[in-house]
Amino acid sequence: MPLFNYNEIGIHRMKAEDIDPLVHLWYAVSVKAHHFISANYWHRAKEKMRSEYLPGSETYVARIDNQIVGFVSMLDAYLAAIFINPSMQGQGVGGRLMDHVKRSRQTIQLKVYKKNEPGIRFYQKHGFQSVSEHLDQETEEMELFMEWKR
Repeated sequence: MPLFNYNEIGIHRMKAEDIDPLVHLWYAVSVKAHHFISANYWHRAKEKMRSEYLPGSETYVARIDNQIVGFVSMLDAYLAAIFINPSMQGQGVGGRLMDHVKRSRQTIQLKVYKKNEPGIRFYQKHGFQSVSEHLDQETEEMELFMEWKR
C-alpha cells in the first residue's frame, strides 16, 4: 500500500537546478540495481551524466511534497533512464513516469541488463516485450533490447 496518494506525484520537465540531485539519485540507484557491475564504472560516468546525458535528453522529474522521488529520460523514442528512489520503489512512481512518456509516443525502446530482473519485470508489467539480446562491450554484461508499442 503506497504511503501517499498517487495523484500527489507531480511531474515536471527537468530544470537546471534538478541536475545535481538527479545525478546523485542515478548513481545511488545504479550501484544498487546493477550490483553485478563495479561501482567504479558508475562513478566514472557521473560527470558525463551531469554534463551531457541529462542536459541532452528530454527528462521528467517526479516529486512528492517538493522532494525528488524519481525521473525518466528520453532520447526521441529511446528510454535512456528511469530511476526511482529505492524507498519509493513499488509505490507507483515509476508507473506514473512511464505513463507520462507513453502518452506522447507510439513506440518506446530500451536496453536493460539481463541480470536486472526487477527492472525486466517492471518493463514487462508496463507492456514491453523482449526483442533481442546482445553483449554490452563496456561492461561485458548481456543486455535485453525491449520495445513497447501503442
